Amino acid sequence: MIIIIVLLLFLSPSLINETMIKAGFTKASLLGGALEWERQLKESNEQVQRANNDLAGVQQKFEQVATELESIRDAAPPDEKARIDNLTREIRMSSEKTGAIQSELSLTIQKQDNILQDIRQLPSRQVREPSR
Repeated sequence: MIIIIVLLLFLSPSLINETMIKAGFTKASLLGGALEWERQLKESNEQVQRANNDLAGVQQKFEQVATELESIRDAAPPDEKARIDNLTREIRMSSEKTGAIQSELSLTIQKQDNILQDIRQLPSRQVREPSR
């Protein structure tokens, strides 16, 4: 049985990795070599950070468009001013929602950083019980 497990580790480490993660394991030491799933959390953290940065760009663009609409409004015919005001208001609300989402992503990044720090402090031989 041990030979089969060792062969699987060498032939398909990603399959073993996925199976262990689904079972709830985050870190283990097996046969002297450490299998760590910390990398996946790091990748997830990087994805959230990229999304947060992208949202910052979107929010900045919303503000630019709103400012541009306000400058256009001054020269617009009276019957178009209400329409421009509505568009500006919608853009400002979207910008506020984007800011709120950005705040949530920042909290998520902080939580993931804390989890990564906790993982790094675990002894390499510690194995968490599978989640049920």
